[in-house]
Amino acid sequence: MTYTTPVELQSQWLHGTADNLHAFREELWRLYTFRDPQTARLGALLERMTQAQETLLPNTTDEYDTVAPDSTQPADIAWRRCTVAYAYAGLLNAKAILRLQPALVSATLARLTPGPAYASPHRLAYFKSLSAGREVLDEAVWKLREVAEHLTAPEEPDLLKAFTGDAAFRMVRSAAVIAKPAEPNTARKAAGPGAVVVAAPHSRATSARTGARR
Repeated sequence: MTYTTPVELQSQWLHGTADNLHAFREELWRLYTFRDPQTARLGALLERMTQAQETLLPNTTDEYDTVAPDSTQPADIAWRRCTVAYAYAGLLNAKAILRLQPALVSATLARLTPGPAYASPHRLAYFKSLSAGREVLDEAVWKLREVAEHLTAPEEPDLLKAFTGDAAFRMVRSAAVIAKPAEPNTARKAAGPGAVVVAAPHSRATSARTGARR
């Protein structure tokens, strides 16, 4: 019986996740080749992607108490990198689901709208949504496979550097520092000259607090 090391096992699991996302991507391509929207098949695909999300999240939040943050053991390095990869896979899978939701709505509207389906504007929106979802899954597949192939390499994969490198912390800090508060009268400016902007009345709680200060 061949012994599978912890690193090899982590790699196999990550490749398996990438294979699942690849299967979703291929199903999207098959849906794209149909002339008319396929509501039932798209709904079934979204259900499978949602089930995959329920698998990815536990792999992200699972705690591994014996792993020290600075451990250089191959199994520990592989576990940490896998955890980040699962989190990113969950992010992209959820993003793909969101990109595909308009396709489901458009397919439903195309089916319910009178007239030929091929001339419906909903049909174009349907195919655009399929392409957008497939692009997200493309990214997820190749990035997961990159991490799976470099679980214990001295050099971190580019995906992990984006989350753990110094540049990521600088980007977050920069975004927080340059953020500006919303300017007053934004609604009035957006409405344009001559428009009447009605402000919502103060709530009772606000009026009570204002009265108390006086």
